[in-house]
Amino acid sequence: MNLDAAIVDYSAGLLLRYFRGGAAIGGEIPRLDQRRDVEILKGHWALSAPVRTLVTYLLNRPHEAQALLAYREQVDDAVARGRIDARKTWMYRKQSGLPSALVTHEAVRSFNTGPNMLLAWVLREAASYTARLLAWQSPTSAYLPAIEAAQTDMRKVQRIEALRDPLRAVSLGQRPSAGAVRDSARARRPVYRLAVEAYRVLQGLERGQLDAMEQVARTALIGPLEDWRRFELAVGLAAGEALGRASGAALQLHLLGSDSSGPIVTAGRHAIYWQQITRHHVPPALEPSEVAARRALADYGINVGTERPDLIVVDRDLAAVVAIIEVKYIAGDTASVRFREAVEQVVRYRRAYGQPATQDALLSRSLVALSRLVPARTSHISPAPFAVDFDILRQPHGLDAWAEAVLAAA
Repeated sequence: MNLDAAIVDYSAGLLLRYFRGGAAIGGEIPRLDQRRDVEILKGHWALSAPVRTLVTYLLNRPHEAQALLAYREQVDDAVARGRIDARKTWMYRKQSGLPSALVTHEAVRSFNTGPNMLLAWVLREAASYTARLLAWQSPTSAYLPAIEAAQTDMRKVQRIEALRDPLRAVSLGQRPSAGAVRDSARARRPVYRLAVEAYRVLQGLERGQLDAMEQVARTALIGPLEDWRRFELAVGLAAGEALGRASGAALQLHLLGSDSSGPIVTAGRHAIYWQQITRHHVPPALEPSEVAARRALADYGINVGTERPDLIVVDRDLAAVVAIIEVKYIAGDTASVRFREAVEQVVRYRRAYGQPATQDALLSRSLVALSRLVPARTSHISPAPFAVDFDILRQPHGLDAWAEAVLAAA
């Protein structure tokens, strides 16, 4: 297994350890502890592999949806347009006094049949949750390209002629019938079987089934992210889990919650922010070299933006940043070059998140995470951050020493 696949497996495992913490609260269907968690998963279901596969299949084969035979009741005079309903015919003749009236079930071709209604329901539900997922994002969210692409494809699907009537007729408040699911699963055309697969994954999320949650976690919660963002997310989740384990506090996931500027995880009094400057940032006094660089860039009309750490840990009781985490995914440069860059960044960032008297302590509680080949610390003469790579990170207690140091900040 290569490094990227291992990071995906590890991240998915951390997410599942959180989501599967739900317990049954009555009845026969196990549910997650927090309704919001189910909504997060269902939002990502709209981007998951089963839904994307279904939408892509429809876009490549827009005529796959077929009109199927349905029957409508018809009353005619002396003309049988379909199968005669003898009982209803007898009753109608008695009530109307028309001796030649016939009640028949006329066969007609219709797109508003069970399989098409199931297909339309899945597409409408996916469109609804895609819009909801978009509303949760910040303007800089890494998920925006995937969500916008999904919405574009969904709009194209909704313009398919064969699906217009079913999409108008379907009601999101009314689930497809068991007969519609059964007929779709037995259908010869693959599009209906794909719709059933997407529908059953959604049902699995609502019931707390691990297979469904794992599929969504792997293909939607992690899938749209670039390799380096996946690693940042993995480090953030692992740091939160380590702090929860060290403090005995429950881990709370806020990934893609309603507040896009909030933390991604909290554990007791600690909150971890991903790619956020936060209100704790105080611009430090610039050094002479920084002033000179800004002036030179200003002559070219270029403003120097505010740098932000990959992750920061905030002690909410102290209302202070207690650790800075810099993450480096090694692709081209050597591990030593990336490690040197990360340490220099942490040293620079600490000026904005700590008072001069506490900056050395903040540096000693901070963390540098490389995807591979982290150097070993050979002495403890000077303040320096903790350092791990992915192999250390995924060990059961790989971040415990760092978490204990963060807890000692109080």
